[in-house]
Amino acid sequence: MEYNSSAALFSGLIAGAIMLIPIYLGRMMMPAQMKMDLLKMLGTMMMPVSGMTYGVGLMIHIVMSLVFASVHAAFYLWFDIESSYAIGIVFGLVHFIFTGMFFGMLSASMHRGIRDKVVEAPGFFALKLGVPTAMGALIVHVIFGLVVGGLYESFS
Repeated sequence: MEYNSSAALFSGLIAGAIMLIPIYLGRMMMPAQMKMDLLKMLGTMMMPVSGMTYGVGLMIHIVMSLVFASVHAAFYLWFDIESSYAIGIVFGLVHFIFTGMFFGMLSASMHRGIRDKVVEAPGFFALKLGVPTAMGALIVHVIFGLVVGGLYESFS
């Protein structure tokens, strides 16, 4: 299997967009349980809260989706496996583990929004924001892996 960058990037764009749907539906339906506002958290890393915060957060999310989908595709090549929905789920779980550890390292010294108290530090695996938010983070990363795993093969 050869690495197909356009298939990886296209899969990443779609998976990143799909990932946002349950995040914001969950926030609309259960705001007390789903506390992480992903785009605001990403946007306030770079700038204070303003009309541009969500746009900047969306741009960061898109770039991260492209990078992570490319990494998924590179691992398919590296491990010499065909992409599939099942493999995508496994990669989504691994992706969540690394992302969850990164969440725990976010602090006021490295995140402007946390320092300015406009977003709450999520803690490891987003557990500081509550178990429902942590489970939501797990689910959307599995969805991301599932979509990339399924689409990458289709687009290759």
